Amino acid sequence: MGTADALPLEALDPALEAEAREVEQALVPSLASQEDVERLRLHPALARLPVELDVAAPVGNFRVRDLLSLEAGVVISTHWGHGEDMPLQAGKVQLAWTEFEVVDRQLAVRVTRLA
Repeated sequence: MGTADALPLEALDPALEAEAREVEQALVPSLASQEDVERLRLHPALARLPVELDVAAPVGNFRVRDLLSLEAGVVISTHWGHGEDMPLQAGKVQLAWTEFEVVDRQLAVRVTRLA
């Protein structure tokens, strides 16, 4: 059976069909066009694959002893300009630009634009 003749996984497992309907409902409304949504739609099994994301701020003259002496409330100076968006990457692929934000006393990253 070629890829054009392949059955979707939902046809093989009814539980996946229910998951596919749940995945279609977004928590935050998207501003993307319907065409973009259709083009980017992933199978539910693929949409749940873990991906490691990196947001790295260049810090000069930071040593292991500096890392070991970190305490709550310590501010570390970086070489990244204040207010400049930072790249969000998965491996070596840049996905978006982000900014840091504090949410409920935790540091978070907000996506500001896609790469």
